[in-house]
Amino acid sequence: MERKKLAILVNPPIYDTQYWARWSMPHGLLKIATWLRDSQIYDLKLFDCLNPYGKESGLIDNVAEFESFDAVRKQKKSVVVLGTNQEFEPDRLSYKLKPNEKWKYVFGCPIGTLERQLYEYKEEIKFKEYEAIEFWVTSIMTYWWESTRDVVQLALEVFPQAKIRVGGIYPTLAPEHARVKLGIQPLVIKGDQVNLTDEKQMAQHLIVYNEIPEASNLSLATDLYEEDERPPYTILTTSRGCPHICSYCASNVLNDGTKVRNRDFDDVIREIKEKFVQGTRVFCFYEDNLLMKMKEFKRILKAVLSDKSLYGIKIFAPEGIEIGVALSDRKRFLLKLKSNKQILATLSVDTDAPLEQPNIEGIYESFKNPKLTQKRSYITFEEDLTQGAVEVIDNSNPEEYIKLRVGGEEEVILRKVHKDNGKHEIVYENEHESSLGLYLVGVPEIVYLMKLAGFEKIYLPLETIKKETNARWNRSWNSNLQRFESLLAALEEVGFDTRKQNVNAFVMFGLPGEDLEEIYDTALYASERVGSVIPMLFTPVPSTKVYEQYQDYIKSKGFDLQHLNGKLFPFFDMLKQDLINKHGECKIDISDYVRVESFMQRINTKVNGQSVNIYADSRVSKTFRKVYSEYQSIARILEVDNEEILVGEFGASDTWQEE
Repeated sequence: MERKKLAILVNPPIYDTQYWARWSMPHGLLKIATWLRDSQIYDLKLFDCLNPYGKESGLIDNVAEFESFDAVRKQKKSVVVLGTNQEFEPDRLSYKLKPNEKWKYVFGCPIGTLERQLYEYKEEIKFKEYEAIEFWVTSIMTYWWESTRDVVQLALEVFPQAKIRVGGIYPTLAPEHARVKLGIQPLVIKGDQVNLTDEKQMAQHLIVYNEIPEASNLSLATDLYEEDERPPYTILTTSRGCPHICSYCASNVLNDGTKVRNRDFDDVIREIKEKFVQGTRVFCFYEDNLLMKMKEFKRILKAVLSDKSLYGIKIFAPEGIEIGVALSDRKRFLLKLKSNKQILATLSVDTDAPLEQPNIEGIYESFKNPKLTQKRSYITFEEDLTQGAVEVIDNSNPEEYIKLRVGGEEEVILRKVHKDNGKHEIVYENEHESSLGLYLVGVPEIVYLMKLAGFEKIYLPLETIKKETNARWNRSWNSNLQRFESLLAALEEVGFDTRKQNVNAFVMFGLPGEDLEEIYDTALYASERVGSVIPMLFTPVPSTKVYEQYQDYIKSKGFDLQHLNGKLFPFFDMLKQDLINKHGECKIDISDYVRVESFMQRINTKVNGQSVNIYADSRVSKTFRKVYSEYQSIARILEVDNEEILVGEFGASDTWQEE
C-alpha cells in the first residue's frame, strides 16, 4: 500500500556516568509505531541508539545471549564535578579524575554515527515522494534531556522540512522545560488530543505529554528491527497506574491520576503467543504496580501455565513487586519434604459464592438456619506434583478436613482452622507422626504462580530499613522489615535461591535527611538476606512532592535537570549540613558517597556461583567480622612522630621498612 508520510522513530543515545542497558527497549515508541502503521498513512523507519544488539550501538563481538547484554557502547564526553553544576571537556586520553569527579559518557550510538545513518537513509529514499516526513523521538529520564535536544537538532539539519514529535517521560513531567530547551517552536499538547488527520496540528512541531490512549494497549512493532539486531526479549505492559502517591514518585502524573487500568486479557495472551511463535522467549512485565490488579495478573500467569505451547518461557518484572500487596493474596499451601524442600502437592482454602437472597417465603427458613446465607469455605486439593505419589483418600467433609496418602503408606490429615483475621488456614494435624519428614507451609499464591510460570528473578523495594524514612516518603503502607521477611520466607519456600541473586533488593540513598549509618545498615541487611543489592541513587523527579519541596535549594545551586541525576549526588551539600547539625563537626567528603555506591556494588560479588554473606557462620565470614571490628586505618598505623607516611611508596622512609 502506498503510504503518504514517513515516520522516522528515534530512541536517542544518553549522556550519563553509568548505564545498565538491559530492558532498554523503547516500548512506548514501538507502540506508537504500531499505532502509526495501523493508521495506514505512514511508512516507518526505526533508529534505536540504545539497542545492545545493534551494530552501531552494541558492544563489538559481544556474546549473543540475553544474559550477557547489560551494556552498550560508550565513549567519553565530558567530566562532571559531583554535587555541582560544573562540567568541562578535558583531554580524554590524559586527564586523571579527581575524587569529586566522574566521566560523563555517550552511551549507545553516538550522534555523529546517527548523523551518517540519517544521511544514508535520506539518499536511500530520495526517489520517494512523501507528503511529509516526521521524527517521533522518545525521551525517557528528565536528566537525559540533552541527547533529546541533540537528536532534534540533528533531525532538522538532515531533513530541514521535517516535523518533530517528542514524547515520553521527560516531556510529560517537564513539558515547559521541553518547550523552551529543545530548540523548536512547538505546540505542547496532551496525548489524547493528538490527531493524525488534523492537517493544521500535524503541520507543527509537537511536544506530547501523557500517553496517547489509542496506542497504550497495542503490541510492540519489534519487526522494525533488522533481523540480526532484534532484541531476544519483549516488554509487556498489562496495566497502568498506581493508587498511591509516594513523595518521590511521579506515577500519578505519568498516568494522569491514580486510577489503575488493565489491558484486555485476550490482547495480552495474544501478544505473548505471537511473540513466542516469532522466537521470543524472554518477556518483561513493565508495570507501575504489577500486583495492584492481582486477579487479572494471576489470570495471565495461569493462562501461561496451562498453555503447553509456551514451554520454556522466561518472565521478569524488573520494576519490582510491592511487598504488602503480595502478602495480601490468598494462600497456597505446599506439602513439602524437609530433606530437599521438594513440593509434593498444593492445596488451598476456597469459598463458595453466597447463596442468592431468599424470597419472602424463604426469609423465615434463613432466620432459623443462618448457614443458608453464609459463604461455605472448604479445603481444595489443587495438584499432585509427584505423578501419583500423593492421593486423596478422604474428601467427605472438606469444610473441616481432608486426608491424603503419600508414598502409598503415610497418612496426612490436613484440617481447616479459622483465624482471628477472618481468614482460614490449613494445619497439618499429624505432622509429628511423619516418617517421611513432611511439612506444610502457606505462601501467597501469587508467589507460587510466579515461580511456576517462569519468573527467574524477583525484585523487592526494600529501599530503607528505617521506619521514620519510610514515613517521610509516604511509603509506610508497603515497607517494613516484618513484611519483607515474611515475603522472603515465602519466596524461598517456592524455590527462589537468595544466595544466587534470584531475589534482589532495591536500596535507596542520597536523599536529604538520611545518614550514612542508615545506608550501610540497609545495604548490609539486604546483602545478608537476599545477596543482591541494587543501589537506587535518589533523583528529585519534576512534578513530585520532593522536587517541589527542595526547589529553593535546586535554584540556589544553579541546577538544570541534567544536574539532578542521582549519580552526581546533587544533594550532597544539604546532606553534609544535615550531618553537621546532627553530630557537630563533620569531615565527610563527596568521595565518601562515591565509596558507598562502590560498596553496594561490591557486596554483590559472587564466589562459586553464590553471593558472599558476611554474616554467615562460615570461618571466612567469622574471620572477616573479627578483623573488620578491630580494623584501624593503615594511614594511622603508619603515622610515626606525627609524620604521615605515604602508603605504597616502598622505601619512602626507614620507618616504612621497619613496619
